[in-house]
Amino acid sequence: MAKILKADIKELGFTYQMYNKENDRELDTMLDLVIAEQALLLAGRVGSTPYASVTSPTVDYVKRAELCLCAAEMIQRRINNQLANVQGNGQEIDISHEGTQKKVYMNEANKLIAKIVGGGTTDNLSIASGVLESDHFTLETS
Repeated sequence: MAKILKADIKELGFTYQMYNKENDRELDTMLDLVIAEQALLLAGRVGSTPYASVTSPTVDYVKRAELCLCAAEMIQRRINNQLANVQGNGQEIDISHEGTQKKVYMNEANKLIAKIVGGGTTDNLSIASGVLESDHFTLETS
């Protein structure tokens, strides 16, 4: 069972208008699917026992990781929505902000997953892990 609620995602600023939905009910339907999907994927990555944990900090890490994964998926859906609505007449669209935002959520989720899997309760884990994520977006730093 998922650890987060639709309201948790909405509090991050996601609205039905961002996805060309008619109303909040349609967004709720999409959120139900995204949350269920990401909950299953996260449980598969960390294992059923840590995922079902009710003790801090593990339960807090799981909840935040799930929220970050859902947010990253919502951003990807937003990017897909924007790209689908681009006119075919050479019009360009700037999605670099969304791509950067997605990376931030994914990086946080992966750090939390490493803590959950490693059983760590601090940033100093006694395990080593890594994640390589690649895409065609460029990350601009200032």
